[in-house]
Amino acid sequence: MTRYSRHLQIHQLTENEKLSAKQIAARLKISIKTVARHLKIERYSPPKAHRVSRKIDPYKEQIKHLLERYDYTAVQIFRMLKDEGYPGCESVLRDYVSQVRPRRQTPYLTLNFEPGSSAQVDFAECGLINVGETRRKLYAFVMTLCHSRMVFVKFIMRQNMEHFLQCHREAFEYFHGITCEVMVDNCKVAVKSSSSFGTPLINERYADCAAHYGFKVMPCGVRKPNEKGQVERSVSYLRKSFLNGLERDNLSLTALNHGVRQWMENVANVRHHRGLGKSPAEVFEIEKAALQPLPLFPYDCGVIVNSRANKQYRVVFESNKYSVPPEFAGKRVELGVYPETLAIRCEGKLVVEHARSYEHNRDYGLAEHDKVLIEHRRKAKQGIIMKQFMELGPVADTYYQGIQTRRLNPATHIKKIMALLSVYGSDDVIRALEDGAEAGAFGSDYIANILEVRHRVSPQPGPLHLSRKSDCLDLDIQAPDMDAYDVN
Repeated sequence: MTRYSRHLQIHQLTENEKLSAKQIAARLKISIKTVARHLKIERYSPPKAHRVSRKIDPYKEQIKHLLERYDYTAVQIFRMLKDEGYPGCESVLRDYVSQVRPRRQTPYLTLNFEPGSSAQVDFAECGLINVGETRRKLYAFVMTLCHSRMVFVKFIMRQNMEHFLQCHREAFEYFHGITCEVMVDNCKVAVKSSSSFGTPLINERYADCAAHYGFKVMPCGVRKPNEKGQVERSVSYLRKSFLNGLERDNLSLTALNHGVRQWMENVANVRHHRGLGKSPAEVFEIEKAALQPLPLFPYDCGVIVNSRANKQYRVVFESNKYSVPPEFAGKRVELGVYPETLAIRCEGKLVVEHARSYEHNRDYGLAEHDKVLIEHRRKAKQGIIMKQFMELGPVADTYYQGIQTRRLNPATHIKKIMALLSVYGSDDVIRALEDGAEAGAFGSDYIANILEVRHRVSPQPGPLHLSRKSDCLDLDIQAPDMDAYDVN
């Protein structure tokens, strides 16, 4: 890069983008002293250095006069000087012409807008923000009313369709009205295709939103951001007045939007605007009467995405998992994607609604969904136990009818009776059921008592040992009468 081209670039960044010397030095990767030296001089002059005389030196003043008279090309000037006897080469003359040619200043027409006629919108990158344990890019949506310079700002996490439409909706609600047209650049959410020779093709969804609110979409020319210069200046003002020096490490998206709303109300829209001679809020008092009224129903800004619930009854969206009721596992569902929520529908009916997450690889399962599956599994297990109980024979059905009549929780009693099978065996349990049914004793506690009594082992009596003579008993035993045996 030549010194002259660098000089031009520094002045263009200062005038067009309003960058400071420090910002220009960071972008061009040069020192601040170099930037300051170029900013001090309006017109570039080659650095003075001791050098030998060159063949072009006698023609320098003449070249300057030719450039001041008309915007000649270096080739034209070379031909003119060649006819006058210039002995040098064309490349040397071309380098000199590039250094001394007057800087071109592109003129722009000052536009005036009637009240309520137009608004300009734009996205702006605003660095990074912490979302949970994830570091994400932060963007700002900015809408500026062209007549009053009223500004609306909303921080968002993505520059996609649902955010673009939702921000339009919130901006119109903030202004309590709609302009006749909205000027946008050639972003894909607004313009599908554009060229310098044909009519731009507006995105179908954005065109539908425009029809709902009654405004006309006005795309800017390709690579002509100056056509929406008011919102460009609003973006620059947002960076300098609100974002400059703001510590965002511990701020959430909700806190940022709350803060920028306060900034809009107390700073941006009540400041003294040099171009207007008063504040935007004062001019807006006149413009708001010219705005179109809001429709009766707001526009549905959601975007439909088709998906399928997996075996774990989860729907995956942007690497995060969202639960649905277990009966929808494996079924196709529709996701209504909104900036803050995620509505899951099946066959046109709303299944569940989740808060949208901008983190990565998170699982958002609702307790009621897991509870339903656990209840299904519990009932299935109870059914298996009941089937096994009925297989014990006809007495099982008789005993179950008795439990249902006399007990409040028959399933629990059946479960406890089946647990006794592993201890006493099926034959003993069947016999206990028969005895219990005959006695009218219905319940797991009765069956357990019957089985315990029958299997209780009584201790065998042991021999009596007398260790002392005093322990002997004095018994009077009568002699048996033997006369009975003498009877014939």
